[in-house]
Amino acid sequence: MSEQSNGEAGESPQLGGLLTVVGWIAVGAVSLATALAVLDTVVVLPFSREVAVGLGLALGGGTGGVARLFRPDTRTESPDQTITVDAPETPSPEPADLFDGHPDPVLYYVAEGHGPVVRAVNGAFGETFDVPTDRIEGTPLSEALLVSGEETVDAEAVTAGGLDRVVDCETTAGTERFRLRTVESGETGYLLYTPQQ
Repeated sequence: MSEQSNGEAGESPQLGGLLTVVGWIAVGAVSLATALAVLDTVVVLPFSREVAVGLGLALGGGTGGVARLFRPDTRTESPDQTITVDAPETPSPEPADLFDGHPDPVLYYVAEGHGPVVRAVNGAFGETFDVPTDRIEGTPLSEALLVSGEETVDAEAVTAGGLDRVVDCETTAGTERFRLRTVESGETGYLLYTPQQ
């Protein structure tokens, strides 16, 4: 029984509203028609009983419809029809202890809708480049490469894989040379900054 009532209630809120209006019109019509028919038995009306009943139906139906407008709104709210999509969990660097404990700067990126985004950097990255590690997360990879001088590296070169280049980068100790290498696997990858002497 509960399945049937749930199905009927959830089918169409507009149908329920229409049935309510029709019900109010019917109640008003029947009430006024009955009142005029009873009045006709007590007092002689200037028109026939059939006209009195018809007039009662017409006027009573209009009265019932208008009364419906002044009744407090008791409609039930329609069920929430939003769709919830579970977003896939953002991947994190694996193994985390090796990533965090690596002595050289390491950046972890994930290819997302509009391009690769930095998802994590290790402590050495933050110390070497004087970057708060929690603030760089979510930054587009193109803004986090920190390459200076004439050498340029763009995000497409990093995500294409096989990057192995020596570049200059601004660090807390001044300009230093680093060997940039990528280690990628599908949509995620690491960018390793190995200091060159």
